[in-house]
Amino acid sequence: MTPIFSWTPMMRPILAFSDFLEKICAVFARIGAWLILPLILIIVYDVVTRKFVFIQQLVMNSWLYDYISPTKLQEMEWHLHAVIFLLAYALAYFVGAHVRVDIWREKRSERTRGWVELLAILLLAMPFCGILIYHSWLFTVKAFLNGEGSPSMTGLSNRWIIKSFLFFGTTLLFSALLSTLLRLTVYLFGPKAVRPEALRRLGMVALPSSPSDADQTPDRNDESRRGIA
Repeated sequence: MTPIFSWTPMMRPILAFSDFLEKICAVFARIGAWLILPLILIIVYDVVTRKFVFIQQLVMNSWLYDYISPTKLQEMEWHLHAVIFLLAYALAYFVGAHVRVDIWREKRSERTRGWVELLAILLLAMPFCGILIYHSWLFTVKAFLNGEGSPSMTGLSNRWIIKSFLFFGTTLLFSALLSTLLRLTVYLFGPKAVRPEALRRLGMVALPSSPSDADQTPDRNDESRRGIA
């Protein structure tokens, strides 16, 4: 008998929203990736001026010293390092790039992995991100209100800017967790017709080495990265 009501049409908007969250994370990860170029230039300049002292002396005797002093450059290096990694955390979770020490989990079926991921998100990852978001916001606001800058006389000012990326990066990671939670919900509890669609989006669950599963579909890992290429 054909059911009067079907949950299937409701599941696809949920998956579409999860895709939207993934695209946002991918955009900011790409922005972070481009920051590698100025980071390389700063490091090269810093190394060259250390080897050729006369260049450093020329800079020190010019107006440029107020903007590219050695202290400012060194602080900018670790600022850029932090921003690059904080913007990439969310996308790294989507593609399964974070280190996992899970000897037991890797030998389980896809649905068991899905349950493990679901419980880990609800009980561990989301509460941790929530606490970090709250405290990093207070951390940033305090730095802004106090006009916090570098402890060095010639260092960078406005330290609230770099501190705000801790809040922003963690918020992106929370968005990635929410997106994955929605996909896991569809995969574990949704109609069988849409489970393969959800599974294709779960790169950290649907691994090539996994045992056969009733909902297993081919080339799912490649499709789970569709919004990143």
